[in-house]
Amino acid sequence: MGPMGPARDIACAPKPDCEIQMRFSLSLLSLLASSVATSAWADDIAVNSRVAAVTVFPNMAEITRRADFDLPAGLHRLVLRNIPQSAYLETLQIGLSGATQKALLYREEGVPPRSADDPKVLAAEALIREVEGRIDKVEDDVRRARTEATAARTAIGFLEQLGSNEGLAEAGAEALRDITRMIASEADAAGKQALEAQIRARAIEDQLEDLEEELARAEQALEAIDREDEDRHYLVIEVDVAETGPGALELRYLSGGEVFSMPSYEWHLSTGETSEVTLKRGFGLQQGTGENWENVALTISTLQPEEQGSPSDLYAQRRWISDPRPEPKMRSQAADYMAAAAPEPMMEPVVIEEAAAPTWGADTSGPGVTYRFGHPVSLASGADIVKLDMDALSTAVEVQAVAVPMSDETAYRVAKVTNTFGEDLLPGEEVPMFVDGKLVTLAYFEGAAAGQAFDLGFGAIPGLQLTRHVLQKSEGERGVISRSNQQEEVVEITVENLTEESWPLRLLDRVPY
Repeated sequence: MGPMGPARDIACAPKPDCEIQMRFSLSLLSLLASSVATSAWADDIAVNSRVAAVTVFPNMAEITRRADFDLPAGLHRLVLRNIPQSAYLETLQIGLSGATQKALLYREEGVPPRSADDPKVLAAEALIREVEGRIDKVEDDVRRARTEATAARTAIGFLEQLGSNEGLAEAGAEALRDITRMIASEADAAGKQALEAQIRARAIEDQLEDLEEELARAEQALEAIDREDEDRHYLVIEVDVAETGPGALELRYLSGGEVFSMPSYEWHLSTGETSEVTLKRGFGLQQGTGENWENVALTISTLQPEEQGSPSDLYAQRRWISDPRPEPKMRSQAADYMAAAAPEPMMEPVVIEEAAAPTWGADTSGPGVTYRFGHPVSLASGADIVKLDMDALSTAVEVQAVAVPMSDETAYRVAKVTNTFGEDLLPGEEVPMFVDGKLVTLAYFEGAAAGQAFDLGFGAIPGLQLTRHVLQKSEGERGVISRSNQQEEVVEITVENLTEESWPLRLLDRVPY
């Protein structure tokens, strides 16, 4: 959105179907400002919506948020504070059930800080406190066990001092035997008690390692939430509820945050009596919308909403013939300035017609191609890169060696492929190329339309060595009476096969024209 000045509260009237697309106009704002000011709203209801579904385009995404809540009868304001700043609110559409929408207020500046009662933050913090409480309990049990061991060792020390007491020398033999048996029995019991306490303390301490790992995971979960942008839009939906009951809200908008989807390809060439290529394909996904996507329903589309949507305007072009005017002998500084500032004559632009960007996917029923993933996807903002595997497609190919001795010292293995998959293939960068399971090179794949024939290079063939020698070269001479532009060149090209197999070879060279 562009700058809109200091006043940021914006309202617009809803469409009858409870879905609106924001259109800002001064007359509408004035009308709603007066109507909202005179309305008596019962209370504010905080609504925390979550990202439920995402449609990813090549360079942007359409976000669908949902929220369920209970609504008492009357006039209320639904307050949404968790919409990230990356949302294009010009494209906002609202679906509301259980209530009738009366107006929408939007604020970009002066937004209250992100609420401390964010359910995701509260849940993460509660988990951290719960794990820390369990750690404290385990540490208390360890300290109790250590205390028992210390008390037992103290008792043993006392018994040892008792046995060395000089007063026992006056005791009779029977009394000394009883004292000795008592000291031995008590010392043995105290020793066992100390040993058992130490063993119990070590066993309890073993639980701390798992708890520390669980605490680290909980802290990482909170950190992932903190990665989200704190700046949020402030939306207020003013509603009229006829009768108390459940309500549901759905928001849909385009996101201006960085969202990238790119095909993930692997080409595998299998050689033998019949050569075959297999394309293992998927999608790579990365997003920086300012909020995390957690278990969202994902759709990837090849449509490009940000591209040109209408044909270009064509203007008439004027041509004329006129005699050149003589250059004036003297020019003033003002004339020079005017000449420099004058626009250049309009020239017909050179139009280079390019092939449409290839697209691919499973659903080709409408414009573009979409692929819907049947499992929920989670992706942290500005952190995660997700690779979504799809399927593998195979087709028979013709393999040959292609040699360009003017530039290369060896020939290269090339597979002639026809896209028989019934789907367009998108371009891909750094595509791994395998031959019989071994990685041979990384290459750029230009993409291919359904039915298109194309070549895939699968690395050099070191055993096919190339040489190119210029044996003779002469050029025409220029004299006083005559001249010649004739040029003669004799070239010798040698291809030596040091491999143990025969190769169909295509040899490429050039002659001037």
